[in-house]
Amino acid sequence: MSDVKNVLWFILGGFISVAFWGALGLLFCATVVGMPLGKQLLKVAKFAMAPFDESVEVESNFAKNFVANLIFIPFGIIIMLVYAIIGAAFSITLIGAPLGKGYFKLLTVAMAPFGIEMDKKHEVIKNWEEWKNW
Repeated sequence: MSDVKNVLWFILGGFISVAFWGALGLLFCATVVGMPLGKQLLKVAKFAMAPFDESVEVESNFAKNFVANLIFIPFGIIIMLVYAIIGAAFSITLIGAPLGKGYFKLLTVAMAPFGIEMDKKHEVIKNWEEWKNW
């Protein structure tokens, strides 16, 4: 069933998220200093390609990537608002609700993409309470 959701996700707008995160990651990879940040953004693009195959595990050590996340916060707020609007629009219908869930998963990633790890084949977001209260 997740394969069907991933195909629908990609066709109905997921490809835009993949293109955005991928282009941003490649832009950061163009410089030696930005390469670690670009590598993480390319991981987010991989997650955006099929958000129903894996879930996001939030690292408990947010301070490890504090500077990168601090720089990304203005962009993250805009991306979060876009994902919230699109996710809410999809969630209005019964058929679109699972696709809205994909946008809400990406919403959690958009605010601080440098303090997360992608964990395959789990449906639980760990340490969510710690990250939410940040």
